[in-house]
Amino acid sequence: MTRTHRPPLLSPHLALLFLLLQFLLPSPAPAATAQDPARTSPAPRATTLATYNAKWMLDAFDDPYTADEEFEPKPKEALAALARVVRSLDADVVALQEVENEGLLRSFVAEHLSDSGYRFVVAPPTNSGRGQNVGLLSRLPVRSVTSHRFRPLRLDGEPGREWRFARDLLRVELETPAGRPLVVFVAHLKSQRSDGGDERSERWRLAEAREARRVVEAELARDPRAWVAVLGDLNDRPGSAPVEALLGAGLSDVHAALPPDTRVTYLEEPYRGTIDYVLASPALARRLVPGTARTLDGDGLLAASDHAPVAAAFSLEGGEGKER
Repeated sequence: MTRTHRPPLLSPHLALLFLLLQFLLPSPAPAATAQDPARTSPAPRATTLATYNAKWMLDAFDDPYTADEEFEPKPKEALAALARVVRSLDADVVALQEVENEGLLRSFVAEHLSDSGYRFVVAPPTNSGRGQNVGLLSRLPVRSVTSHRFRPLRLDGEPGREWRFARDLLRVELETPAGRPLVVFVAHLKSQRSDGGDERSERWRLAEAREARRVVEAELARDPRAWVAVLGDLNDRPGSAPVEALLGAGLSDVHAALPPDTRVTYLEEPYRGTIDYVLASPALARRLVPGTARTLDGDGLLAASDHAPVAAAFSLEGGEGKER
């Protein structure tokens, strides 16, 4: 039987070239489908803002210019508990109150939160003579830091009375993924300890709140669509005169819709209640991610502080698309 000889479909040289092209040329990507979410564009990542009173976060070194002798340095166990709370928040920006100095805050991050992305640490001196300064941890780049600690505070009807912020109203400008600035004011208003004839320091705290309102109003007058947040311990309840004064700047209390028993931020009796806030400008409030406004709770909170942190997430990617 005679076999018929069939010539090869490709010459040896062409076959070799074909094989080389298979390795060198990229394979076409498979088409994405509605049933294949893994191949669609990832959803923009929200930016979480939080505020947390760390309760007498003092270091072990005696500062002769700080009247903190009645308090001990924060124990290592309490610092570890504080770090666990901050880690559980997973916030991109954490405003802090009652921090003695920036060196302590940097050491705290290095020892307990080195893998949390807080590359930017802010805690300048304030008017507190007791180590109760305000600070900030941020994953977002810090553009500038501005103090208002030297501003004179006055109230109508009290021409002979003048105050300063008990600590500061610290303005921190941050760079967001959208390229637009986010302005955060870190606040810690005067406590409810009486000051001379000022029962529970109500007048002092109101003077602070009204001046903070003027500062925020000036910020929004320059750019009504600015992303502005006031984060902090206001030492007063929802509906109080100081809180209402700040809301009068056009800010929104992003936790206002939560049931009162789920937004308790001061944890110890007999003063248990809400005194810590995340307040947002109109443009920022429109970026609030539904369901993210929360107050942290749990059995381990008191091991770290007498306050609970509050947080909320905002969608700060996508430029101007969501502005109205």
